[in-house]
Amino acid sequence: MRNTWYEYLMIVALAAAMLPGCNSVHNVDRAQTEELSREGSVVFVRPTEYKLLGTKSLSDYIEVVYEQGRRNQAGLLEVRVGLRDRGGQHFWDVQGRDFPISAKVTFYEEPVAGQAQRTPPVYETNWQRVMLVRGETTDYKVTCPVPEGAFYQVALSELK
Repeated sequence: MRNTWYEYLMIVALAAAMLPGCNSVHNVDRAQTEELSREGSVVFVRPTEYKLLGTKSLSDYIEVVYEQGRRNQAGLLEVRVGLRDRGGQHFWDVQGRDFPISAKVTFYEEPVAGQAQRTPPVYETNWQRVMLVRGETTDYKVTCPVPEGAFYQVALSELK
């Protein structure tokens, strides 16, 4: 009787350990139009290559300190975003670490906030590597070379 109880307990423990792994599949369908209409000018993309102690989003570790979009002396739209690595967000993560991210800016002729159906972009940068140092603010700056670019959206993701 004692061996069967122990075997039963081991099976339950094994099943409980495997159960969270079954929920790690994510839906990869297209984003809903109401979700797109709520996106702002800075968008965090879910990391896929690594997790920082179980975080689900880069927004848990990165703080947008400032965001500016204005015309420079040449009349081109210049976007500046201040990104700060806040470090560990859990009580056991006292050290934290520096980590690189990827950033991309897409410029539009019409506003993007609140628009589910967007017009094609007039210019889009490549993914650029940005190194974030814990506790410091990094200035990310991009200038649109196309004069028609009047609105923008910055996408931040794991290193690509």
